[in-house]
Amino acid sequence: MLNNKKMTDIKISADLVKELREKTGASIMECRSALVEAEGDLEKAVENLRKRGKEKAAKKADRATSEGVVVSYIHSNKKIGAMVELLCETDFVAKNSEFQELAYDLAMHIAATNPKHISFENVDEKEKSEYEKFTREKFASEPASSAGKNKPAELIDKIVKGKTKKHFDEISLLSQPFVKNPDTTVEDLIKEKIAKIGENIQVGNFVRFEI
Repeated sequence: MLNNKKMTDIKISADLVKELREKTGASIMECRSALVEAEGDLEKAVENLRKRGKEKAAKKADRATSEGVVVSYIHSNKKIGAMVELLCETDFVAKNSEFQELAYDLAMHIAATNPKHISFENVDEKEKSEYEKFTREKFASEPASSAGKNKPAELIDKIVKGKTKKHFDEISLLSQPFVKNPDTTVEDLIKEKIAKIGENIQVGNFVRFEI
């Protein structure tokens, strides 16, 4: 951690603050503070802000979300579309343009990536068990050298669970890379908005259509 004197001595340009703000959407004061803490390192400052955003989001995670919007996205070919229910705490935030833009972006993401679940935690346990069984059977059907049949049972179990988690993460909305910025996940995008807007935000139902 920098001492107060060293932090005071660090000069942060307005252009750097502006660039960080465009990347993260954080306030000018938050951007300047993060850049000072990171000693002017832009990427480190981005990570600092994301970490703070996750901490703020975690504190709001249990707050009720009884308001929100239902937003749709229709692709230009008129053959693919999606609707998403995005929830928040108050009607005031539901009417906020940035919140509604987030809902639209999520609908567009759903249309593009066709997720099957909201998150790994939302996947039915029976479906997880069936995939684990499929993965174990695949191990058993392969040659011993490639399937790792000689590995300890605990290790095989760990591999199977890891493959199961990876499979469902790839088809779950929150863990997917956001289509407009693959460097961040949908979950992290939502957490950044929670930190900025100041309310708990949750994805409700969603549906995708394709002809």
